Amino acid sequence: DVSTCPSDQLMFEDESEKGSNALLARAWSPGWSNADKALTTFINGPLIEYSKNRRKADSATTSFLSPHLHFGEVSVRKAFHLVRIRQVLWANEGNKAGEESVNLFLKSIGLREYSRYLSFNHPYSHERPLLGHLKFFPWVVDEGYFKAWRQGRTGYPLVDAGMRELWATGWLHDRIRVVVSSFFVKVLQLPWRWGMKYFWDT
Repeated sequence: DVSTCPSDQLMFEDESEKGSNALLARAWSPGWSNADKALTTFINGPLIEYSKNRRKADSATTSFLSPHLHFGEVSVRKAFHLVRIRQVLWANEGNKAGEESVNLFLKSIGLREYSRYLSFNHPYSHERPLLGHLKFFPWVVDEGYFKAWRQGRTGYPLVDAGMRELWATGWLHDRIRVVVSSFFVKVLQLPWRWGMKYFWDT
């Protein structure tokens, strides 16, 4: 019964699991000027081949803008306009791959905004599922499974690599995010609110 172990009483990490500020400092440079730099670097580099490389999780193929967008260091409007300008230039050059890359990148930004729309219009969604029948799903209340998942010790290499990257850098490639979260609820069948809370805290 999930009610016997609510997420607000769950131990999400002990001292040995707490993330290192030194590791985070190597991964991120906060502030609006660094956000602009990240956006410019993406537009002048990976964006042109985003349609081909966006699913690759082993190299810098995405924008790395998520924390900058989250903390308001760069706006979605600015990112939209700058990549659209680049798309127009590529269209004039007949660069179809570049045009498609911009379309796919803007689609991913749109999906991000849609999730924010859902959160705003369904403010209870962090407490109960949008699909009512899932309220009665028999989740597996196992803190041992939960600890193995968050420490990257499940025995599944891709899942474990993703969770260790999250702990070390505070970031996950969107495809790996889908893998680790799906593994959490569909394989381990742990209560989804536990995973949500852990993602919030990391």
